[in-house]
Amino acid sequence: MTIPCELFKTLCKKYNIEIQDSVCQALSQSPTLDLANQTLAVGTCAVLGKILQSTTCISKASFEDCLLEEDGLKSILLGLCGNSSVKTLSLKGNSVQGNGTHAVAKMLRHNNTLTRLSLEWNNLGLCAETFAVFCEAVGNNSALQYLDLRSNQLGTDAAIHIARALTKNNTVIAIDIRWNSLGAAGGKTILESLHHNRSLKKVDLVGNNIPSEVISSIEQELSQNSQAAVVTQEYTSRTELLKQQLEHHERYSSHEIERLQESLAETELKLNKTIKESSFRTGQLEESLHSKTLEVGAVESKLSLATSALHLCQERLAAMEARNKTLEEELQRSQEQAQKQSNRDRETMEAMKVDHSEVERTLQNTISKLEAQVGELDFQKSNQKRQILDLREMVCSLQSEVKGARAECEELVSSEVAKHKEVMRMMEQQHNAEVQRIKNEYQLVETEMRDRLSNLDAQRCETEVEIASLRVQVTTERTTSQSQQTSLRQQLKAEHAAAVRGLEERLRAMEESRNDAEERMRSQIASCSSLTATNAKMNTQLHALRNQLTQLEAEVEGKALEVKAAESRVRDEVKLQLEELEQERLQTAKLNNTISQLQR
Repeated sequence: MTIPCELFKTLCKKYNIEIQDSVCQALSQSPTLDLANQTLAVGTCAVLGKILQSTTCISKASFEDCLLEEDGLKSILLGLCGNSSVKTLSLKGNSVQGNGTHAVAKMLRHNNTLTRLSLEWNNLGLCAETFAVFCEAVGNNSALQYLDLRSNQLGTDAAIHIARALTKNNTVIAIDIRWNSLGAAGGKTILESLHHNRSLKKVDLVGNNIPSEVISSIEQELSQNSQAAVVTQEYTSRTELLKQQLEHHERYSSHEIERLQESLAETELKLNKTIKESSFRTGQLEESLHSKTLEVGAVESKLSLATSALHLCQERLAAMEARNKTLEEELQRSQEQAQKQSNRDRETMEAMKVDHSEVERTLQNTISKLEAQVGELDFQKSNQKRQILDLREMVCSLQSEVKGARAECEELVSSEVAKHKEVMRMMEQQHNAEVQRIKNEYQLVETEMRDRLSNLDAQRCETEVEIASLRVQVTTERTTSQSQQTSLRQQLKAEHAAAVRGLEERLRAMEESRNDAEERMRSQIASCSSLTATNAKMNTQLHALRNQLTQLEAEVEGKALEVKAAESRVRDEVKLQLEELEQERLQTAKLNNTISQLQR
């Protein structure tokens, strides 16, 4: 079973509608839905309308002689409003009239895929208002090509509505109005409508009480329409062929232009890449030089720290010496004080002896006191002697401490000087190695830059050769396109003149048709002018591309000059940095000399 049949069964079960086996069998034979001579209930018609609204596998639907009720017909036509696959619909023998006709008109307003519509054996002409709405929908429809209105009780008023629809519509090719009651007036209105319709090729009017003269004039109009349609079809086919050729040429030229643009973009990318690499390399060199300068600054800072440490050691040594001097001075002062005290004691003893000899006789009573005082003085003298000995021991210990501190300071200074010498020697070795490495890197960079410059020159030569070849190709293609355009214009003019002569010979008596043909020829001339305008646009684009090529060449030359200038600038900067490093090396040598002098 196919999907529409399964959908029909599910919908019938959902809405509690009796499943008709004949409908299931018809749905299983897609893409044709043939329900002719079947009795369809309103619920079945509603389900069929939902299926037609959603399915896309049915292209032909036939409801002939089903005697559909009005609600069932509306459900089916409502489903066809949203359908995009049914191209043929037959509603023969269903007594369509009134609201049914209105539903058919609504379907034609919303459906743009239906090409064949059969309404034979219905009653469309019974209600003039609904038939007018139907004819208006036919006039506004842009897909319908075949319309069957046989045996629909159509009168003279219906012929007026049909004529209005035919004047508006330009897609209906054939219409069948047999076995109605149009009459002579209706035939004349249809004949007048054919003066404004150039797409209709067949009209069947048998059984409408129309005179033979009117039918012959109608047939003549239709033959003229068919001939004009053949001529216009040939003309449109030729113009389509020319249009396709021009489009092919435009695509080819656009493809070539894109290829040229891609090649130019690739060359520009290569140049940008080489320039970026050179700038990146110069940046690396600058960074390496900056790092070396930072290292030299660090070495200088280390040297300054070593010198400051040496100055601190010297200051400490001077402070220790000053302290020793102060201690020696204090010792000397203490010795001088002790000597002065001993001298004073001696003087007092001598004075006492003199006084004793003078007043010996008078001071015999005080001898014991003096002897006691002498003992005390002896005790004080012994104490002073002990203090002098202690001071001498302290001075000796201080001298030994000063000698130890001086030895330690000398050892520290000698070790620091040795370390500083070793550091300076290592720094000098590193400096020499870095200078040599920088020289080697500079030589390598210089050789690489020279190689790249030579490669860039070779690439520039290649791009110039390619640009020259592309210019030659563009000029040849332009000349060939111009020659093809001139030949095509001549062919178009010749064919146009031949078509005009043939139309003038054939259609002298048809003024309105000739006006239409002239309007169509004007549209074709406008299309030719548009083609010439596109050709002019292509020429302007080619001119713009040439200007872009010249600009790109100028940019390539400017970039080559910029590369050369950058190379010279980098060389000068490297030379200046080498000179600065040499000066720094001389300064470090001078500093070493000064350090050695200071050590001496």
